[in-house]
Amino acid sequence: MSTRKAAVEGRFYPSTRSRIFDQITEIEHSGKYPEPDISPNKIFGAVLPHAGHIYSGYQTLPFFQLIRRHRIFPETFIIVHPNHHGIGKPLAIDEASSWSNDIGEVPVDRKLAQAMNLPFDSKAHAREHSAEVIIPFMQYFLADHDFSIVPVSMMEQGFKSASLVVEKINKAVAKTGRKIMLIASCDFSHFLPPEEGALLDQEVLDCILDRNAPGVEQAVLNHRISVCGYGPIMTLMEYARSRDEKYKIEILARGHSGEVVPSREVVDYISIMAYK
Repeated sequence: MSTRKAAVEGRFYPSTRSRIFDQITEIEHSGKYPEPDISPNKIFGAVLPHAGHIYSGYQTLPFFQLIRRHRIFPETFIIVHPNHHGIGKPLAIDEASSWSNDIGEVPVDRKLAQAMNLPFDSKAHAREHSAEVIIPFMQYFLADHDFSIVPVSMMEQGFKSASLVVEKINKAVAKTGRKIMLIASCDFSHFLPPEEGALLDQEVLDCILDRNAPGVEQAVLNHRISVCGYGPIMTLMEYARSRDEKYKIEILARGHSGEVVPSREVVDYISIMAYK
């Protein structure tokens, strides 16, 4: 079995363990967003951004702070993410047995991955950053807790594909008994003035808050919104609905790249938790 080596280490985040952790610590100590005042009974997962840590780490932290504080940890994170390069199969689990970066190796849950009965394709993951950049936060906040991952690439992001992935996840969880959390990797509007991006993002957020998963796709297509991971978002929503039709949604943090490097055109980052 192979190890998937980090593809964007040194670009999207620093290239040594100490520098990666120092940067996350610095972001955490900034206190930009307070730790969420929520006491969930169960966490189904979260929408998390996937830009460089210096840009979107602020929005990523609150979710991991919350699960660390409440000691709600999964055995396996299923990271459903977009395919920015258009390489590989439309839906694909990575073939590797582990993912490595300078912090260390994170095992892929091969038993759960095989039970999901989706195609395997390393090409879909080899150059993709949208799962990789989230893993150092897991390593930082879950340093004292063993966990594994199953990375699922979605080039095909329609509602039908999201529903299929959820069906496969539920069957695999039933078969293996795994305790999972689903991470939907997604950045919101890209390279727009902040006010314009916020208005467009709200069209998607309204559907998320209404627990209307098909509406997310329709909002993106109807308004031509550059939300790059709307398929993973719908996957999380449908997974949460399959577990509890009255699942709750909480927006944890909302910001954009212009808050770090001032610019007229920014990329929007929003973290959202699904729970009960």
